[in-house]
Amino acid sequence: MTIIKKPVQLKSSLKADKKRGDIVKAARSCFRKNGFHQTSMQEVCTAVGLGPGAVYRYFDSKQAIIEAMAQVELRASRSIEHVVQHADDFNDALHSMTQAFLQRHDFAADASMLTEVYAEGMRNKRVGSIVKKVEDDWITLLATMVRTAQARGQVDVHIDARQTALFVTALWDGMMIRQVFHRQSKSDSMIAFFEAMLGKCLLRENKRNKISRSTEEDIDGDANASFEKADDDDARQLSLI
Repeated sequence: MTIIKKPVQLKSSLKADKKRGDIVKAARSCFRKNGFHQTSMQEVCTAVGLGPGAVYRYFDSKQAIIEAMAQVELRASRSIEHVVQHADDFNDALHSMTQAFLQRHDFAADASMLTEVYAEGMRNKRVGSIVKKVEDDWITLLATMVRTAQARGQVDVHIDARQTALFVTALWDGMMIRQVFHRQSKSDSMIAFFEAMLGKCLLRENKRNKISRSTEEDIDGDANASFEKADDDDARQLSLI
């Protein structure tokens, strides 16, 4: 029987990756409580149960930990991409993603952590480049989904797919943050309202035109009926004279 041993270098690499993951996880817990810049390296070391020397073997600074944590946080936030990759129906995909966004950030600490990452990305170029890369990948994926829905006749072909992806993502992120301050709002009703409003924005053009024509016909019909009634009233008045 032949026993295949893993190369020492591979085992060492896996061990290092796990250790790095442990440090990032511990740092995330600290960052959630106090933010990036109010958290000291000593607090991170205490949280992970390692001395400063051991932590510095894997990350040469708190900045490096922030960058790694930002990447992990953003990837996790956008990990719901699997929901849209094989979706046949655009509305079903939007519904699933809306639920995923609200569930992923159901706790205030998670929402504050993502907000912290974006804020740091605006003032820190290296973190900003990480944010931009993850966001570009996400928006490209979502825009592709919109274009597919347009080709299937599910979405108005006249709207810009990338702008739509940015718009919808901004709405999702906004809902995620605001549900922290509006806990009395039910998620189901929020999702239903969100989808209804999106439907108005992304409705297929032919349906919109059909609705518009029907509405115009109703308006014209009401107007004609009013004029006819006015004529009848005038005729009755004349007969009395």
